Amino acid sequence: MLSTFTRLLAGTQRGYRYASNSSSAKPIARSLRRSVLPDGSWKIPGDKSHPLAHTVSKHMSIKPVTAITTSESYDLNKVIELLFQKGYQPVNLIPNEIVTFKYFHEGLQGDVMVIGQNGSVVSWGFDEASHKLHILPLIDEARTNPLPESLYESEDLDYVEVESKEEWNQISSLGNMSGLEQSFIKEDLIVVDRTSGDKDMLDKAAFSSGISRSTMLAVLERNLEAHIESTRSFTELLSRGSKLNITEAEILKSTGRLFLMRGKLNLYSELIETPDLYWSEPTLENIYKQVSRNLDVPARISILNKKLDYATDESRALMSVLNEKKSTRLEWIIIYLITVEVCFELHHFYERFLDSKPNVHTSLQE
Repeated sequence: MLSTFTRLLAGTQRGYRYASNSSSAKPIARSLRRSVLPDGSWKIPGDKSHPLAHTVSKHMSIKPVTAITTSESYDLNKVIELLFQKGYQPVNLIPNEIVTFKYFHEGLQGDVMVIGQNGSVVSWGFDEASHKLHILPLIDEARTNPLPESLYESEDLDYVEVESKEEWNQISSLGNMSGLEQSFIKEDLIVVDRTSGDKDMLDKAAFSSGISRSTMLAVLERNLEAHIESTRSFTELLSRGSKLNITEAEILKSTGRLFLMRGKLNLYSELIETPDLYWSEPTLENIYKQVSRNLDVPARISILNKKLDYATDESRALMSVLNEKKSTRLEWIIIYLITVEVCFELHHFYERFLDSKPNVHTSLQE
């Protein structure tokens, strides 16, 4: 989440979503929802915007799930190698996409999912501080095009694991829902079904992919906001008719960055579509789409594309102004060259005129 609270225009029934940078401030959502108790458990304060989490916390154990995007991607083969070297037992849960391993810390145990293509790590059962301090360093060397720590993007939610039919009935009654027998997300609470063997790991993988999709999108949102802010002064100069203090090379670099951002959003990743794996698994696809809706991902993608359209138009306008200035400069150069050529021709004409004029002194002598 972003360092200074930036406005995401993806308004939902819950209102606008905000994000904060994980290195400098606690995410506002967590500050409102929960706090850490001395024994390491989580307290969910009364929060009218998240009544289900508050209600369930009175009867069942609720834990945090935290996703942090640290780079453009992770080399999963390198991830597996590093984890084996450090005594862990990583599992290639989804080949070429997700590696998972069990992590233990201060009596707590949880699953960690490394989302290779999104450059994200999702920890189940650990808060952001533990995630950053203990988990991320384990695979730091496997990052591709890493982000500086100050630019990490994070998202956190709460989750509860249901391990029996009785607990499903309890969740159904607490949430005023019926017929629930598979993992789902409601408000900011994830409910994971653990009554069907190892299926819960695939469910967690789908949730992790959806959450990391949000953090990866947040990286692009922050980059674009920084770009727009950096070019704002030029737009203001244009509005006043003042001289632009920018070069063509700088505008070309700016345009290239915009195309790269648009490519990362629409071409080089699966941000705008459902990963192939989930097409063949309706339950996992449903989980993935639920998380995306909950985190306003479709609306944010639409807004980001519109902002990219604006930024691209802005770059074209700046380039057009520079091209106009260059064209005017070339026209003046041509005028100067023509003037010089005319001057030379006048001089030559004058010389020819003098050569053709009779020599008066010679005529008188004759």
